Formats: sequence, C-alpha cells, structure tokens
Amino acid sequence: MNETFLKLQQFIDANEQLAVVTHRRPDGDAIGALLALGALLSRAGKNISLYCFDALPGYLTFLSGAEKIKSQPDDFWRQVKAVLIVDCGDLSMVGLPAEEFVGKRLAVVDHHISNPLYGEVNIVESAASSTSEIIFNYFKFSRLSVDKALATTLLTGIYSDTDGFSNLGTTPESLAMASELLRLGANFKEITANTLQNKSIASLKLWGKAMERLRLDREKGIAVTVLRQTDIEECQAKADDAEGIASLLNHLSDVKMSMVLRELPDGTVKGSLRTTNELIDVSKVAKLLGGGGHMKAAGFTVKGRVVETEKGWKIVE
Repeated sequence: MNETFLKLQQFIDANEQLAVVTHRRPDGDAIGALLALGALLSRAGKNISLYCFDALPGYLTFLSGAEKIKSQPDDFWRQVKAVLIVDCGDLSMVGLPAEEFVGKRLAVVDHHISNPLYGEVNIVESAASSTSEIIFNYFKFSRLSVDKALATTLLTGIYSDTDGFSNLGTTPESLAMASELLRLGANFKEITANTLQNKSIASLKLWGKAMERLRLDREKGIAVTVLRQTDIEECQAKADDAEGIASLLNHLSDVKMSMVLRELPDGTVKGSLRTTNELIDVSKVAKLLGGGGHMKAAGFTVKGRVVETEKGWKIVE
C-alpha cells in the first residue's frame, strides 16, 4: 500500500490546483472521503475545489465543510488539469460526459471490486470497508494529525459503508480504525443521530409502500420490491428517504439477496442490490446491467420505468 500511496503523493505534489470529485447520489462514505481528502490537500497548501454533481442528502450536511461542495461544473473545473476521484467504481458514475475529462490527469481512490482502474494513479483496495478507511490510512502514511471534526468525517464514511458495523464489509481492521477515530474525538452520537436516527414519518410511509410491494422468490431466496416516482410525491418524502430499504430486506429469513428498483425523475430506474450470503457476488449482477459496486452491495441505473407483470416486476422503456 505504501508504494501506491507514494504514487498518489507524487501526483499531488506535481499539481498546485486539484479538483476532488465523488459519485452522484452520494452516501456517507462518498462525502466522508471527499471532505477528508479535501482537508488533506488544503493542509498541503493546494488550490482545490470539491464536487459532487448531485445534491447532498440532508443527513450528511452536518459534516464539517459540506457547504463547500459544489454541485455544478464551474470555471475552476473547466481549467483544472488534475482530478482526484474518490469512492467511484467507474468514471461514468461521476455524472459528467466523458469529454469533461479530456486533457485532465486522473487519480482514483476507491474500494469497489468492479473498478476497472481508469486513472493514471489507482489506489483501489477492495478489502477495505470503505474509501474513508483508505483515506485515513493515507493520513497516517503522510504523518498528518486528525482532529475531532475530521475524525467524525472519516468515521461517518466507515460507519455508513458497513451499515453500522453490521454487514460483511465489517472487518477487524475497520473496527480497529473506528476505535482509533473515537479516541481521536469522533462524535459517535452525532454520527448515529444523523445516519440511523433520522427517519421522518414521510420516510416510514415510503418504506411502507416498499413493504406492500415486496415479493419473495423462496426457491431462489431473492426479495424484490419497487418504489415509483409518484410514491415519493404521495408520501411527501425525499429521494434519499429510500436509502436502507435493500439492506433491511436482507434481515428477512431465507433471503439470500435483495433488490430494490426505484424510478428516478429523469426516466431511469436505479437498482440497489444487497446480500449477506458468502457465495453471492452482487457486483457481477450489477455489472451485467452497466453498474458495479462491491461483492455484497452494488447497483445499476438503466433507462425505463417499472411495471408489474404476472411473473413479477419488469423494467420497460
């Protein structure tokens, strides 16, 4: 790991201006890693801008520096020549057309097993619980201190991607790192209050819609449900209120894999895949549909809408 960290350090040292970007529809790890790496670059005296080309979920705005993240390409983005991409298994997941990256040098820090190594520098550690875990190790490699706000940011990323230390991404290393971050002052109460204890009545109504449509293939052990765009409007919910449903379905007995299909406003359907079965790799399923992710948590997005048939749910254009 130190050899690849050295390459990242050389990439950073060679550029005075850097953009840092993460994937669309960000989660806690995406924003945690983005903000943490941004803090590191600022300490190094670099001129930086942070980008996420979707609005942050409301539950992540408590993180220090979240207000600095830009949601649109600007003059800085157009002229910068070096880009660090975090927690993004494929360049298309950034949410910009490929021509936006022409003439730019790319460095990638990620933990998705499906990552095709699309950067000039690639730090892709699929055994890591989260990209935030990798960033914390890079802080230690760089011998930089971590204050309370930064510890909270990094622990949010680890906590989010391990589903509160409950999924198979939870490792001895991630637990040891979480303990270390707590000793450094991470505000665990604030993290749990914003990530687990933030459910509104509207979000619970939305989850109720998903439970009503739940179908279970007992022979294959697959649980599937659907959320339509109109459901969000009817429940007066927010789009990110749907997060967590796929993981919840894995708590059902006899379920080996779960899938949630959610219609999006742009005429596409987002599929979220989860499993706790050691023999199933959902990233391979997602990759067949143009997506990617981890062995136990992955996703894809395709054009169309969801309809119900006699045989089950189907995506049609």
